[in-house]
Amino acid sequence: MKLLTKSAEMLVLSVFSVLFAGYAVFVYPFEKLNEKLSTEVREKKVKYATFS
Repeated sequence: MKLLTKSAEMLVLSVFSVLFAGYAVFVYPFEKLNEKLSTEVREKKVKYATFS
């Protein structure tokens, strides 16, 4: 029973690790690139920028 519990824990940890790594490698860079190229984001940065 202890082996089954440890196996289940390792399976859950592995699944979430793979999902996190997949997001970090395949999705996040495209989100950041889209943010840098978006005119709407640029306009909001200028609008809400604090000038001192």
